[in-house]
Amino acid sequence: MSGALKHFFDQVYYPCLDETRGRPFGYYVHGGSDTTGAVRGIESVTTGLGWRRAAPAVTVTGEPGRADLEACWELGRRSPPG
Repeated sequence: MSGALKHFFDQVYYPCLDETRGRPFGYYVHGGSDTTGAVRGIESVTTGLGWRRAAPAVTVTGEPGRADLEACWELGRRSPPG
């Protein structure tokens, strides 16, 4: 998980714990050769916050290809349900 995302979670976790429960979220992760730790960290924190994943995570290792970029585009284009 990037330092910026970890810092964000560190700052908002307790203030947002009750206020954001049930909110939809989506994310992408890019790693040089592995994304397992970042995915595990994000899933752990968002589970604790009670957020619900609105779309499958986009995970990319190595150089992003066309399909990876399209998956990220689609993730950003989606409107949360409801």
